[in-house]
Amino acid sequence: MEKQTADKYIFRYRDKIFGFALEKTRNIDRAQELASDIVYEVYRAFLKKDDIANLDGYVYRIAQNVWARYAAQLADGRRFTSIDGMNIAAEPEPEDDGMAQLLRREIGYLSDRQRRVIYLHYYENLTAAEIAKRMNISCGTVKWHLSDARSKLKAGINMNINEQNLELDPIRFIGMGHSGTPGSTGDTNDMFDTRLKQNIAWSCYWQPKTLEEIARAVGVPQVYVADNLAKLVEYGYIDRTDNSKNPKFRTNMMITDHRAAVDLEPLFEKAADILCEKFFPDVFREFEADPDHWGLSCHDNDLNYLKYNCLMAAIETLGFSEIEWQDLSVERPDGGKFIAFAGVTDDSAVEEKPFPYWVCGIMTRSDEGISDADLKTGIPFESVSVDCKYSDRSGGWMDNMSSDWAALVRYICGGRDSLSAEEYKRLCDKSYLHDGKVIPAILKTDLDSVKQSLRFTADKHISVSDELKEYAKRLDTERFEMLKPFYPEHIHPLLIQQCRASLSNPTLIPRTVEKLLEKGLLQPLTDIQRKTVFSVLCIKK
Repeated sequence: MEKQTADKYIFRYRDKIFGFALEKTRNIDRAQELASDIVYEVYRAFLKKDDIANLDGYVYRIAQNVWARYAAQLADGRRFTSIDGMNIAAEPEPEDDGMAQLLRREIGYLSDRQRRVIYLHYYENLTAAEIAKRMNISCGTVKWHLSDARSKLKAGINMNINEQNLELDPIRFIGMGHSGTPGSTGDTNDMFDTRLKQNIAWSCYWQPKTLEEIARAVGVPQVYVADNLAKLVEYGYIDRTDNSKNPKFRTNMMITDHRAAVDLEPLFEKAADILCEKFFPDVFREFEADPDHWGLSCHDNDLNYLKYNCLMAAIETLGFSEIEWQDLSVERPDGGKFIAFAGVTDDSAVEEKPFPYWVCGIMTRSDEGISDADLKTGIPFESVSVDCKYSDRSGGWMDNMSSDWAALVRYICGGRDSLSAEEYKRLCDKSYLHDGKVIPAILKTDLDSVKQSLRFTADKHISVSDELKEYAKRLDTERFEMLKPFYPEHIHPLLIQQCRASLSNPTLIPRTVEKLLEKGLLQPLTDIQRKTVFSVLCIKK
């Protein structure tokens, strides 16, 4: 079977295998060793076999054979060999009583020390004093572990059927992304590369949980959860909420449950209608009347193409947020600084059609983002880009590279000879250059700083009516109130930040383009223009 499928099954059987090993050996250390051997052989067998009719029986037969070899080793001291080629024909024994299975399962979630205390007390009938002497700990510590372990086992066995159990109902992340700057290890999508990490994050999103509680929620023993949890804490996706010996953890990224999320489509549809009726007709009229077109230019000065890029800049001016994303972003150990977000669904979800108003942006790149000194142009620049269905590009933020924009600036200043063959080919492949012509829109600014010069230029030329500002406030409030019940309280500051700039939400770019095309205020783009639209290169005059 495929490795991904084998991984899924091995996680499902690990705690069962440990229970089997503990029952056979009646010794914690030996149970851990036997379980490790069984897991190893089961995993190898999974990778070599595709069609397994009775998975439980297959795993059980392997476990029985490994146990037989292990028992022989205990008898004569010899190490058993691999089970490759072994004929596994024995039928599985009848299932044990369900409560006994559940008890072994819950024991698997305890710490190593508590499992050993439970074993010595209940299987070897040692007193607390005898256990303390054998384990070299105080008698009081032993009694505490016995009491705490009993409480945990009782809580686990009597778990309410409504308690989240991600082993039975695992989730998966979709639409993973970020707002900010990714580090050397990538962004949300790169970190959450396994279903286990995704389910760990979801398990402690609404309520803080201890390692033990997370392990029970995802249906995987603590030993397999701990390393993944530590990685997510290290990179700031999950917070450790206290410094006790048994701390709780809480996920701080913004996760939207698509199985229960509220429908915001009518809200944004109305917003797009208002922009197309009461905002963009005036914006376009003033843009066309300005002989300099606000400083924006392009090859052949195609006014229709420039209006698309004017629209992107105008949308951004409608963000009246008092909270910047930088105030809420998390600094990552790899140099990244961003707010992480993801959507949640499960395996029962029907495959959805691609969201028609998806966006990637607003993305900015500058000469400061270039690490190699020989790529610097000496001319400050900043690019502003948005990807959506009207921009025929792929790769998103990962393919929007500062080095490409630096190469384009060098071409503008020094021509073809200023580029290597590889740089020239890449610019042509991305349609930044076509038949030797620069295709993206260019803003030449005389502002002191080129940073956010597109936003400042748009602010200078665009007048926003009081009526539209009041509507923007109502839209922000309505959006937050609709979304608030679907996010835990500690995520509300992120939600407020997101909702305080609703009228400048990038998803309104494709929405308004669609409506403006219908009204005839915009015309369709050429194939070459679609490659570079919504990408403005800002440079000093």
